[in-house]
Amino acid sequence: MEHRMSAAVPGIVALCLLAFVGMSGCISNHSDVTYGPEGPAVSAGTFHQVKVGQTSKEWLLGVFGEPTRTAKTPDGAEVMTYAYTRKVNSNFSFSPFLDLDGTKEQRTAYYFELRDGVVSKCWSE
Repeated sequence: MEHRMSAAVPGIVALCLLAFVGMSGCISNHSDVTYGPEGPAVSAGTFHQVKVGQTSKEWLLGVFGEPTRTAKTPDGAEVMTYAYTRKVNSNFSFSPFLDLDGTKEQRTAYYFELRDGVVSKCWSE
């Protein structure tokens, strides 16, 4: 009986080594970050520099660039919108057992209402 056990041990060791070698190099992780056509979003810190009643349209254009869209309210105020989309595509695989793909989108929008060329209201979503 003891002879059978000792003969099986090298086979078990060889099988474990084969499994380990077969799985090595099969773990991978990859992520890509892309931005929408407007480019990377302006940081929240920059957004918080805007002061209602003080910040000018020229400053917004200089720091944020051209808005994604502009509109007029019924009472004549101008609303400038800056919309950003950040996509993260990720792939994690532990072949042949697990393969996960995912895409996350983060949308940020900054809105500035202007009267007489000065920010009268601002908010983000």
